[in-house]
Amino acid sequence: MIRGTFSRLLGWIGGLSPAALTAIFLTGSVCWLFAADLVLFRILAGRPEHWPGASAVVDGLGVLSMAVIIYFLNRKIQARHRASEELIREQAAHDGLTGLYNRQAFDELLAQALQHSKRHSESLALLFMDLDRFKAVNDRRGHLAGDALLIETARRLTECCALRGEDLVARVGGDEFAVLMRQPELPDGPSVVAERIQKAISQPYQVDGSPLKTSASVGIALYPSDGKEAKQLYKMADLALNQAKEQGRGTICFYGGTWQEERDERLQLEQGLLRAITHDELFLVYQPKLDTTSMRVIGVEALVRWNHPHLGTLGAASFVPIAEKSGLIWPLTEWVLKAACRQSGSWYRDQGLDVNVAVNMPPSVFDHEDLEQVIVRALSEGGLPPDRLTLEITEQSLMTYASEPLEILERLQEMGLHVQIDDFGTGYSSLSSLKHYHFQALKIDRSFVSDVVTSSDDAAIATTIMFMAKCLDMEAIAEGVENEAQKEFLASIDCRLMQGFYFARPLSARDASEFISRLNRDKDPDSR
Repeated sequence: MIRGTFSRLLGWIGGLSPAALTAIFLTGSVCWLFAADLVLFRILAGRPEHWPGASAVVDGLGVLSMAVIIYFLNRKIQARHRASEELIREQAAHDGLTGLYNRQAFDELLAQALQHSKRHSESLALLFMDLDRFKAVNDRRGHLAGDALLIETARRLTECCALRGEDLVARVGGDEFAVLMRQPELPDGPSVVAERIQKAISQPYQVDGSPLKTSASVGIALYPSDGKEAKQLYKMADLALNQAKEQGRGTICFYGGTWQEERDERLQLEQGLLRAITHDELFLVYQPKLDTTSMRVIGVEALVRWNHPHLGTLGAASFVPIAEKSGLIWPLTEWVLKAACRQSGSWYRDQGLDVNVAVNMPPSVFDHEDLEQVIVRALSEGGLPPDRLTLEITEQSLMTYASEPLEILERLQEMGLHVQIDDFGTGYSSLSSLKHYHFQALKIDRSFVSDVVTSSDDAAIATTIMFMAKCLDMEAIAEGVENEAQKEFLASIDCRLMQGFYFARPLSARDASEFISRLNRDKDPDSR
């Protein structure tokens, strides 16, 4: 009983602040020393010879009291210091919003797990997850709603991973989370956990009293097959996550497989594209455009090809999207403009072929400050009159850059250039642009032409585009014509300008020259 009472007393003393502890001990010591001095000197009142010894006893008691005070103060300060350090470490290792491990702490834990796995020949799985459409939630509901969504997501993730007991969960970015699985039951372990996570995330959230639904994309990388170092494993998991998002929202993707081969090929193309532009690996082919009423060639469309040293001849669809993503679309477009003007200028000067050459203009080039100067320089260097060059632009160009393309195109038109809208009807049709700017032609996309005979919807769309072009005093050009039936239908709606495999495939400069010369000569009465 005495021991319990003493323990409780020590516990109570330990809970006091240093200032309170100091005040209590000082007050108690003073009282104790005063009482001891009073009692001793009263007892020894008639014995002066014992007073020095009594004083020594009182002094000793004072020293002992101070020692006790210093001991408890030091113990209390050290305990508080340790608690503060522990709190700081805890706060530094965890995300302030969700309470999960943060990126720095997760990096350290991953490095430790990799070291352990290397020593014991064990496997690991790293899962990267982010919320689909999270930015839209922030924009529409506000950041408080976004924070609430993240907090609840962290809770659900923790519950999902608690079933295994060994998995670590962290918030490594704005809406990005990571899960480290130790000794996963490969190959099914990571996918089972990922599916469990997706199922949990797909359940409706309650944010500010209203329901909210979202989904999660998950990318998975495995140790040691996908990477043996932390940075490499991070990179592979991130690439897998990006691939999952490209495949559609709410999907799971492992690093590796066929898409990895496709990615490696894309990287190879991206690395070689700049070399191709500067080392004459690119070339142009030309697809004729015909006036079917006279069967004369009225122009050609310049199409870029890549003579790749290892992959052979590549069409534009294989590398133009890569050029757009890698920032090489401008030098590629500049090369096409110069090459097309040079070849068409040669036809015009040396062979007397009076045909118009069309060049496709990607949307992003209208953001380049040197666009007009490059076009003027290409015409000058190629010796091509401005009215023999046509720029084919997409509806996206008009929608993305608002008024800028129209202002540029107006100035180019004043020089004599022609402008056509390519793939009309496949994007967000900018009818206001058609109202305020006179394009020379609308091109009916091949997706409508291919089924124009068998699909009443496509036939109606083609007829409507043709009617619209007539009302706006523009030409209509049907592309992708591949058979007689398509040609006859288009002719029946008064569409006379066409291009496609039915008339000619894309031709080399030499073959295009011969084709144009033969067809136009045969249809020219003066040449007979």
